[in-house]
Amino acid sequence: GLPQRGAKPRATMPELPEVEAQRSTIEAATLGRRIATLIAVEQGGGPREGQFDDKVIAEEVTPDVLAITLQDRWVLGVRRRGKQLWLELGESKGGACCACLLIHMGMTGAVIVQGVAAPVYKSFAVDETAWPPRFTKLELLMADAAGVSAPCVRLAFTDPRRFGRVLLRGADPFSRPPLSALAADPVTDPPSAEAFASVLRRGGAPVDA
Repeated sequence: GLPQRGAKPRATMPELPEVEAQRSTIEAATLGRRIATLIAVEQGGGPREGQFDDKVIAEEVTPDVLAITLQDRWVLGVRRRGKQLWLELGESKGGACCACLLIHMGMTGAVIVQGVAAPVYKSFAVDETAWPPRFTKLELLMADAAGVSAPCVRLAFTDPRRFGRVLLRGADPFSRPPLSALAADPVTDPPSAEAFASVLRRGGAPVDA
């Protein structure tokens, strides 16, 4: 039925528009900045407080490997294909990409930037007066310049239901799944009119007007 007046909208999992909005938010917070510090244990008062979540930070990545890969890397770009997001990282500002940090939101994951409103699809309230947020799995503290220890931007990946994933990849994230298994993105790489018409001609199902 229709929602009652004054009722909050039902939370949903992130779809393409929400993931693109997250990409834009992350880009604004991190592009051209350096990962000065990272915290890879749960924070914010959740049930796994102080623990490394090896389900979310997946593929047997350890805290040490995560730190070695991310610490002091510069963010060169923030990309998206489908619902997969990734940060391109380099050893110097403006240098070549040497590693990528992949983020998949799952059903309830989100990247929260301190001082920026949380995504509207979130299924739990974020106390914007407290930091880090509840269910934080990974926190990145960004600095503007090499040698600067005081962070200027803080962001946290949160995921209460733990269906999201944080993965590490090399300079070419398309060399293996999940990115290697994805088709072209309908927003950033749409098919040509000719290719789209060819697909329709091969299909046998009716198309609704």
